[in-house]
Amino acid sequence: MRKLSFIALVALVALLLSAGAAYANFGPHGGYATDTDACAGCHRAHTSFSTLGWTDAQDTPHASALLVSNASTMSQFCYACHGDAAPGASTNVQSGLFDSGPTAQSGVAAPAGSLLYMSNSSFNATLNGGGFDRVGGTTVTVSTHGMEANNAPTWGDVVGGIGMPGTIGFFRCTSCHDPHGSSNYRLLKDYVNGHSVGGYDKVTPDPWVISNEEGFPQGGWKRGVNGVAQMAIYKPNYTTAEYSQLSGRSMSGWCAACHTQYIVRNDAVPNTDPWGAVSPTTYNYNNPGATGGPIDGEALVDGAGNPVAGARIGALPRHRHPIDVPLSLGQQTILAGRALNVAVLNDDGLPLEMQWSAAQTAVGSNHTSTKPWANDSVSGMSNGNVTCLTCHRAHGTEARMSGWAEAKLTTGTLNGPIAVPGAGGVNPNFSAALLRYPNRGVCERCHDK
Repeated sequence: MRKLSFIALVALVALLLSAGAAYANFGPHGGYATDTDACAGCHRAHTSFSTLGWTDAQDTPHASALLVSNASTMSQFCYACHGDAAPGASTNVQSGLFDSGPTAQSGVAAPAGSLLYMSNSSFNATLNGGGFDRVGGTTVTVSTHGMEANNAPTWGDVVGGIGMPGTIGFFRCTSCHDPHGSSNYRLLKDYVNGHSVGGYDKVTPDPWVISNEEGFPQGGWKRGVNGVAQMAIYKPNYTTAEYSQLSGRSMSGWCAACHTQYIVRNDAVPNTDPWGAVSPTTYNYNNPGATGGPIDGEALVDGAGNPVAGARIGALPRHRHPIDVPLSLGQQTILAGRALNVAVLNDDGLPLEMQWSAAQTAVGSNHTSTKPWANDSVSGMSNGNVTCLTCHRAHGTEARMSGWAEAKLTTGTLNGPIAVPGAGGVNPNFSAALLRYPNRGVCERCHDK
């Protein structure tokens, strides 16, 4: 376990929790009373010694955020509560584990000091999002969302990296989460990469991402003290996914604020994203760091028809698996038209976005089944939508790639993919791509070939 060096913050957090000042399920992250003391859990107006800065709405970094810590990165600062051996939150995102802390498991005797608020999570179980260092507390991650990975490629809105000047090379917890609260599920920011993905119409929340968890408000989290009553009845589930659909919006729509191309199944124009911008670069399959299409006189193949090493193939349309579509489309019979030859399966290991259910979210509702709201009572088909988090974890995965799952594409179009042992995954990022299962286990669990 990593030894925490920023003692001042830890002491303050412990004091905050022991005093019972944390509100409901977001601790110091929202539901602030007019005379709140929660600000002091992380900030000092005149005596901060932290050099960590803050980022504005245009993703531009600024000077000190007045934090109480000697942490050198924002991840370290967040790990003071959400990391190993931390006295704060039960959501240990460093090890991808729901551990002992201030959140108690509903219906289960909680450890001493864990009675501030309740959840429907399971102790010592893997977090829905996985972890940045480990998954389930022990297994080392293979691919993560690249926290604090300076100069690391962050694939998304352009083929050479996402277009976020304050984030590319400086990806951190606050790139996705707003520590002061938001209208969305899990404090997901309302404004990302220049796009509104949630927010408030004055005081009324307008979320993009909601949940089927017990007590979750379909209309989103109210701002400040108005959200206290909502949080008081909310029982989050950090270890069993209960993602919800929201008409015209979704978790995939939120992710697409950065991964702008990925929400489009088939690009009509190469490198065009759904937000209206056109990506300025093209991908060089032999050298991920290079950009640009074929230059004048550049040969893609030699006289024998073999691809030329290092040649840039230019912009090509990408074809992608559909998302934000109901799984039932793949469960039609062959006679229904446009149906798959083999109907897809609804696997409990592949969480779907289910229709929001007032009965499911009601306080005291039954949350003992992994998917109690999964099937349509008339058709018997799953009514859940396939989303980004159906196949991927948000924070990190232990899944490893081998064989064809780590094949590279060669330059040109003649000899297709080649298996390269040890490559770690396919381009563009040559990693396990945050997938929930080894190789293409996410495909087989659904398609059952």
